Amino acid sequence: MNGVYKIIGSNALIALLVWQFFKYIDYVLNVITPESFSFDFEAIVIVNFVVLVSVVSLALALFRKKRWELMTSGIVGIIFLLFFGWTYVNLIGVLIAMLLFEYARFAGVEEIDQRTKINSRMIVRRGATGVVLAFFVLISFAAYQSPVATGIAEAEQLPSASEQFLKTIVESVVGGQIEGSGPEKEGVISQVTSETIKQSNNILKPYFQYAPPLLAFGLFLILWGLSWIFVWLSVLVGMLIFLILKKTKMVKIEERDVKAEVLVI
Repeated sequence: MNGVYKIIGSNALIALLVWQFFKYIDYVLNVITPESFSFDFEAIVIVNFVVLVSVVSLALALFRKKRWELMTSGIVGIIFLLFFGWTYVNLIGVLIAMLLFEYARFAGVEEIDQRTKINSRMIVRRGATGVVLAFFVLISFAAYQSPVATGIAEAEQLPSASEQFLKTIVESVVGGQIEGSGPEKEGVISQVTSETIKQSNNILKPYFQYAPPLLAFGLFLILWGLSWIFVWLSVLVGMLIFLILKKTKMVKIEERDVKAEVLVI
């Protein structure tokens, strides 16, 4: 029964962390618009995510059995669906995430079984990659249906925020070559920016209908490029959690004689 209590406790903690994480993602995806990409950044969300990945990676490896992995991934999937809707698209995202959780469980258990010494750093590291990828997939699927993505597709024009970004580029590239006073120079830069935006909208108009999947895929690529940061931070936190579990005797390491395969030629 003690093991069951540990499983219930770990999944309750995971549920709390997942709820807080998706609550913030839901806020971000609803507050940003095609006119403004600004939102309130909360550093605590990064801490929440790193701890979440660490706890999930350890839980999948330590509890080992597939049914416990299904319970954990099921909790994550249900909370995701509660926030972002029970759509077919989201169900596909949850299915992909569950497969990645299974990969993380397999990698963590294999790391435990194939080594003669328990190495918490490697256990978390091998599992964290799949766990991080699973959450990034879910975020991308949520972004696919977000108001900003559908807003760009319906407006059939670039977000107004992109005009300010383009204006900054025009000013830095050709601003020094424009003669005239301040207001006159500013007028030329604004005109060049407006014409560029207008031509871009005309060229891209047939493709704005694909904005949601392109935005989701672009977000996924950006997140995946940053994944190594979250993986290594999760490894550090996971090692600390494992040390605490070991000191409090929540987990024990025992020595046993095991048979090893030897390749003979």
